Amino acid sequence: MIDVNISPFQSNRDSSFIIIVMLILMANASYMMMIPLFPPLIKEKGFTEAGIGIIMCFYPLGCILASWKLGKMHSTKNIIFYGLIGQLVISIILGISYYLNGALFFILSSILRFFQGISNTMIQVPSYSITGHLFSEQVSEKIAKLEMACNFGLICGPLISGVLFILADIYSFNTFQYSLYFVAFLYFFIAICVVMFLDERIFNFNQEQQEVSINYYEVFKIHELNVTFTSYFFLGVTAQALRTYLSVQLLEVYELDDANSQFLFMIYTIVSFFGAYYIAEQKKYTLNQLYTYCLYIGALSLLLYGPTMIGLPKSIYIICFADIIRGIGIGSAPAIMMPLIVQIMEKFKHKDQAAEVGSTLLIAGWSLGDLIGPIIGGIFIDQVGFDKTSVIMSGALFVIGFVYQKTSHIDQEQSGIEMQILIH
Repeated sequence: MIDVNISPFQSNRDSSFIIIVMLILMANASYMMMIPLFPPLIKEKGFTEAGIGIIMCFYPLGCILASWKLGKMHSTKNIIFYGLIGQLVISIILGISYYLNGALFFILSSILRFFQGISNTMIQVPSYSITGHLFSEQVSEKIAKLEMACNFGLICGPLISGVLFILADIYSFNTFQYSLYFVAFLYFFIAICVVMFLDERIFNFNQEQQEVSINYYEVFKIHELNVTFTSYFFLGVTAQALRTYLSVQLLEVYELDDANSQFLFMIYTIVSFFGAYYIAEQKKYTLNQLYTYCLYIGALSLLLYGPTMIGLPKSIYIICFADIIRGIGIGSAPAIMMPLIVQIMEKFKHKDQAAEVGSTLLIAGWSLGDLIGPIIGGIFIDQVGFDKTSVIMSGALFVIGFVYQKTSHIDQEQSGIEMQILIH
């Protein structure tokens, strides 16, 4: 355990933690604002769904590479500050890119999304890391609060965009551009707060710690872990294959106005928050059972995104219901994943490595799904349409759930396992 000696700075811990909460909230709010805003603009520029998927996938690619690099570095205030400045500059340039077209727009947008992922990770990884060091005696409580900030940010993103769409109708301004300029202003404000109120001394903790060498080749020889991680990866792929293009569907097919489209995106996040909270508190089911239920419920939600394929009318109410079901199934899965991996690692006598492997695979699995899913979804939607793609992804996830249920044999009691609320 790291011995954190910050007794002279006790009064600064709480104020620093407030800044860290703001960082996590803002990083996730700005991320979520782009999901409903950017795909319709890319479509407007004449690109297909596959083009949308390629541009959007550069963000998780940046996240994956930055996470790998930052995992080997000591967290500092400067890393967070540079991440904020990066987000500020990228937001402004993205706003200006509205005036571009063709290949120039495509290339610039892809590059900016890549660096946006890097900048966002530069904010979040050190924030989580330093919280663990500052509050080693109550790390579960503080990380849970950061997860609440994360989800609140995911709710605020579409809410802010929705309000801006309403104001745009009144005052006639470009919503895409001014949303990004507003984000840039918020990052400027938070950067000032970081400079003024985030105490540099909190990063000067004692770094002497026992290094645990993890051989992931050996780790993945554990059958239960291999099956669990693979299913989680495919869960991310099937979910993100549709989610990226839903905003286009809402505008073009369901004729939802821009503001209401933003508000609808909040449903999934709100339900995910309460679903994860329930999972963290309940004692009736094992982790394995809960995760299996999530896979099947997630498959049902994806099926409902293409209602005409199962004899239902195209209705925005069905989409809303699908989002609720999706929040219960897919949205709750990340809250189960890390405790489940920790349970598997402990079962096979790898207790010392359990937490590190669990957190790494939690982030890696979803980020890889976020990277590959939009590309696969775009290709399928171009070929067979959105509704048929939803059926294909639903069927794939159902098969994954069935295979997981039959091949994974984790059935230990849940008592004594501390579950943290972890949502991405």
